[in-house]
Amino acid sequence: MPKLEQIRAADGLRGENRFRKTPLHYPASLNARIPGDARVHLKLEILQRTGSFKVRGATAKILGMSEAERAQGVIAASAGNHAQGVALAAASVGVRARIVMPDNAPLTKQEATLGYGAEVILHGITYDEAFGHAVALHSAEGGTLVHAFDDELVMAGQGTIGLEILEDLPDLKAVVCPVGGGGLISGVAVAVKSLKPDVKVIGVQADGAASAVMSFHAGRRIATPTISTIADGIKVAHVGERCFEVIRTFVDEMVTVSDVDVCRAVLMLDEHAHVAAEPAGAAPIAALLSDRIRLPDGDCAVIVSGGNIDTFAKTRFIQRALTEDRRQVVVRVRLPDRRGRKPRQMAELFAVLADAEVNILDIDYRRHTPDLPVGIVEVALKIETRGGRHADALDHALLDAGFELVPRADARFAVTRGIQRPEHQLRASS
Repeated sequence: MPKLEQIRAADGLRGENRFRKTPLHYPASLNARIPGDARVHLKLEILQRTGSFKVRGATAKILGMSEAERAQGVIAASAGNHAQGVALAAASVGVRARIVMPDNAPLTKQEATLGYGAEVILHGITYDEAFGHAVALHSAEGGTLVHAFDDELVMAGQGTIGLEILEDLPDLKAVVCPVGGGGLISGVAVAVKSLKPDVKVIGVQADGAASAVMSFHAGRRIATPTISTIADGIKVAHVGERCFEVIRTFVDEMVTVSDVDVCRAVLMLDEHAHVAAEPAGAAPIAALLSDRIRLPDGDCAVIVSGGNIDTFAKTRFIQRALTEDRRQVVVRVRLPDRRGRKPRQMAELFAVLADAEVNILDIDYRRHTPDLPVGIVEVALKIETRGGRHADALDHALLDAGFELVPRADARFAVTRGIQRPEHQLRASS
């Protein structure tokens, strides 16, 4: 278990090509969307060197090695952020670094790790498989194994975040951390609880990789039998042994969030805090927005742990969030495929859309598909709305205008007299 003295010593390692103090950010617009009366400040580790908090722990570990140990080099396993932290910390003191990463590690993280001067070895499809290979290489070739989380000095390095938060928020009431293997929350918890025992420390994991949460509630370490989450930064099968001792001693609460909640958080951080967070870094905000946790009134800190997100992945996550919130919907309308009448109906259809003040993103016509009756054309319109109520109002406007809508998964439709109407309209008419 790291000690406050070790965390303070790690805090003194800040410097050029190491790590820096990151700012707190109070986004009023995002706060307005979080239930409760807490003042939520974002600890922006996305602005850390390498784009993640991981460089703190890696620096504490590598600078704590002897000259003889440094001469043998270091080896580590990582999904990406720890890899970059180890690479930068090793380069700052001229140490050879070999990093084992899963085959599916984000390309941006692979390239960044290479750019910091490390050797990248791809192996396995999960962090745990990559870690197993790193252990095998360490046994065969030597060097120091720099664990991503389950190491006293690594935890101490991550704990410097807790010192910085208390420096900027002396009346801190709670701090919320994303949790994978547990290194971040362990260091932060020791730092915060040692100086202000009344501060609540809360951890957030993904539903599909919830070893720390399961272990916390069971009172013993439990491995997750399968792991599946978009949050690659916290996609770990089991909480660290040393980390778990700290968690069950100092952490007050642990919860999980779904990947859909995380997608929404990525979107909300982007829109209302102007923060580009990776899924792991967005997990604590996901817990707040989905009301999985309630913070005490007053100043609270949420650690946005990293911002190393692939542009295409970010687009997919935001697209999913927009779809879940029905800010983008697909409306399918069936029309008689007859010359003369169809153009008039199309004009009427676009008139309804114009009156509803929606934006058409895409249009697709289907004629010759097996599920369509002969003589019918289906028009699929991808629509941009202001959200659920606006999307419902569009459905009602189309039905009131006499158009036939095809049922979709996010709407409850029933059939009557050949025209599909929402169930609430049927109840009202009966």
